Amino acid sequence: MMKKIVLPIAIISMFTISSCGGDKSSETNNETEQTCFYSYEATAATQVKWTAFKTSDKVAVAGQFNQVNVTANGKSTKITDVLETIKFNIPTSSTNTAKEERDVKIVQSFFNVMEATDLIFGHVKSATGDNTSGTCTFYLTINKVEKEVLLNYMVTDTTIKLTGEIDILDFNGENAITSLNEACKDLHKGTDGVSKTWPNVELSIETTLKKDCH
Repeated sequence: MMKKIVLPIAIISMFTISSCGGDKSSETNNETEQTCFYSYEATAATQVKWTAFKTSDKVAVAGQFNQVNVTANGKSTKITDVLETIKFNIPTSSTNTAKEERDVKIVQSFFNVMEATDLIFGHVKSATGDNTSGTCTFYLTINKVEKEVLLNYMVTDTTIKLTGEIDILDFNGENAITSLNEACKDLHKGTDGVSKTWPNVELSIETTLKKDCH
């Protein structure tokens, strides 16, 4: 008689436990993930840093522009959409290498030798990738020459960093390179006694995006 009573109770208990487990699973499935929208932060201090090279040994000379004017529109769940709205201009007079005498030479003997290069203009043509990394193609105008420049980008939280390289010769900058090298002749001599200024310039651009999740 006791066995007949225990068996139904065990079945009921198993059914109850199983039902409770099913409710929790249902609650978990009903949870929704947040959607995040990105936009350009107008108050962000966008930094454009560059590295040029001198002497035959290709010694690095680092600098940046103290002023970068950026505009961008709209917001999107895709960072590439935000990148594709970016336009900018950079006053070359804001050149900063932490040495005032060198800054003056770069502005006067390099940028001022070019045509209409008191400002460098640029805007994004296209961006490919996701919200962590990808590539971005800029139209860059220097010396009245517009060229495409491909940069790689990496995203860390709301900070986006773009890196790449340009060749000043692509912008018809031979005269500017020669002029700068003449102005810095002795300073650009290496152990071989040759004075050389390289046309390759590495770029690093960093800015902050606004991230709104809900």
